[in-house]
Amino acid sequence: MKKSVFIFYALFFSLFSQVLYAAEQPLTSSSSLPAVPQIMGGSEAASGDWPSMTAILDASKSDLYAAQYCGGVLIAPTWVLTAGHCVEGKKASDMQVAVGVYDLRNWSGKRIAVKRIVKHPAYVSYLANDIALLELSSASGQQPVTIFSGVSVQGGNANLLGQMTTLVGWGLADTPTSWYYPERLRQVNLPVVTNSHCSDAFLHTLSGSQLCAGYAVSKDACSGDSGGPMMLKVDGQWAHVGLVSYGYGCQEANGYYGVYTRSSAFVDFIKQYVSAAQFTGAASNTLPWLMLLLHKR
Repeated sequence: MKKSVFIFYALFFSLFSQVLYAAEQPLTSSSSLPAVPQIMGGSEAASGDWPSMTAILDASKSDLYAAQYCGGVLIAPTWVLTAGHCVEGKKASDMQVAVGVYDLRNWSGKRIAVKRIVKHPAYVSYLANDIALLELSSASGQQPVTIFSGVSVQGGNANLLGQMTTLVGWGLADTPTSWYYPERLRQVNLPVVTNSHCSDAFLHTLSGSQLCAGYAVSKDACSGDSGGPMMLKVDGQWAHVGLVSYGYGCQEANGYYGVYTRSSAFVDFIKQYVSAAQFTGAASNTLPWLMLLLHKR
């Protein structure tokens, strides 16, 4: 969160929990409190590279830069995927989205109202099923992203271990001398590592629906990046493989491993609501029928 009004909330909440959400991590938090990822040690993205990237907005704030507090991604013309903790305690009328935005200070696109929030029915905080869907009041004209289903036409490692992913967002970023919230979209490359790296750091075992990514230092996600997409080239195109859930306070820890919600673990949940969503590996389902037709000719 970008404004000081949220610092009091985060400090109050920390009395009851040792972990803070990425969207709610204040700059003044104790280094002993896990925060969630920011774009640390990354670089500015190029305009137009991430058309499905979505800024999750506080509808009460007219300034886009001040309103953005989480990230998301367009998965169908009227649906956005984000983190469950980004919608906790909120009504649909509290939220808007900006799809395809690059520069939060210089954007002439439309802010779309949220019609319905669909939080995963088994969501219990960042610890499990940290995922939610936003149904939009009107369609976006941007290109939705394909979701990694766990399979691909070309094959590959379904658990993604060792894969170099790209995280995208406007979360807290760093310079050699200071921290700041960027106006323009940033990105950082993070490798998927074994879940034990995060389990050891956060003192609880990650589930199969979560993945651990990052480095011990220098590169990370951070405050404001919650819900933002983790992307990977699958079958020659960018696919959504995860979303920012939580991690240690990036500025105090100088970057660290982060925990991400694994997209492929929630295919059934997404399909239940978003019939237009596209998934990797779909072409393999049609190939036998195409071969049969060719054989009959």
